[in-house]
Amino acid sequence: MKKLALLSIAFVVLGLAANPAYYPMTTLAENCLVYNNAACDYNNISLSNVLDETNRSEFLTARLYHNSPDLTNPSADQRFLDYGVTTVPTVVINGAMNLVGGATAATYLSILDNYKFTASPLKMQITNFNPSTGAVSVGVTLLDSNVPIVDQDLVYFLVEDNVDSATNVTRQVMYQSISLPTAGNEVTFNNTFTIQAGWNVNNLWAMAFVQLDDHQILQAASTLPFPTYNIRCAFDWDPHNLVGDPSSSLTSPPLWLFNTGSADNFTIQVVVDNAPADWSFNFCDEVGNCYPGNMPLAFNMAAGAMQAYHLNLWIGSTGVAQFHFLVNSANSGAFVIPFTCRSSDSANEDLVLQPSMSLGANHPNPFRATTAFSVNSDKTSVPACIEIFNLKGQLVGQTAPQTLHQGENSIAWQAPESLPAGVYFYRLKGESATLRRMLLVK
Repeated sequence: MKKLALLSIAFVVLGLAANPAYYPMTTLAENCLVYNNAACDYNNISLSNVLDETNRSEFLTARLYHNSPDLTNPSADQRFLDYGVTTVPTVVINGAMNLVGGATAATYLSILDNYKFTASPLKMQITNFNPSTGAVSVGVTLLDSNVPIVDQDLVYFLVEDNVDSATNVTRQVMYQSISLPTAGNEVTFNNTFTIQAGWNVNNLWAMAFVQLDDHQILQAASTLPFPTYNIRCAFDWDPHNLVGDPSSSLTSPPLWLFNTGSADNFTIQVVVDNAPADWSFNFCDEVGNCYPGNMPLAFNMAAGAMQAYHLNLWIGSTGVAQFHFLVNSANSGAFVIPFTCRSSDSANEDLVLQPSMSLGANHPNPFRATTAFSVNSDKTSVPACIEIFNLKGQLVGQTAPQTLHQGENSIAWQAPESLPAGVYFYRLKGESATLRRMLLVK
């Protein structure tokens, strides 16, 4: 077995000392429906089951009723128009994925799993809400200076629970244009809902989220309570596409744990589900200490604290490994972070990335059917192909090989009609660097 601790100390000290430029994303589902409709009622039951299986740091949902007496309002109807919703039920997830028709709780939970570790460039909290007056204050912090927010929407939802046989009813939607040109400082925004007679102020709660012009939601927050003990995780790389050469070490980018509950004691370890016998799994913390993966490491996190780790693997013979971080607490239970790593020679990659080639962003992103990838080449007549992967790390498509000219190139890709909406990752074929992310909407 190789000793990997010394290999990663420099990386830890240099790469993990700073705080992350992201925060765990809270997923939002806007449930577009009508009252007393069988398919909508089925959907409501499914989403209620999802609420029971998650907490409000992970998942929020609100109902937008259309053409339903006592439950409809013009601002909710406007959300139908904004999203182009013509069929009910339609559930809009994070402003970008439309699920038309009824779905099971398992379907929604599977989608939420894809967003579970999503890194948002924003941190949000509702710092004040008075249900009697409607006054609401929202604190928003930009964490990533590379993602400036300029003239985008801060959207406010006023929601009432237990309205006869309905709940999570959106009573009012408000919009406020905001800009966050610099990172690091919380900015407070204030607004006021119009409270109407007949609403039960004891059942009112507020939600707020930042939504871009293309409808993508970057982050959401609410006045609903978090669990007393709660841990989240986020990272900006694909945990199912770790690739390394045989007989070599691999150090992953950092992942961050966030304690969104009270101070708690945890253990963390690597659990191997399936891997070649000559692979080994270590991990290191943010101050340069490295640990055998199979031994639980005890640590404490104060309320609001963050803790970074990275994987430190020895890849032996050709193969693929499935494994996970297991974070345990007597108060919050088990928290699992899954990974997949493969040796580079198991990928059947016959097109090698040239050092003179660099991959840029795709445009548009999000996209509905077609997008184009920017590739810069220092040489002429260099072949290139781009691979597309789903969140499970499965290859779902690739562009036709293209010969590049020197300078900036554009490689177009048409998503297959059978490909579902959601988050996908892409890279130049033959590259083992961190994958880039894009969003397919329908």
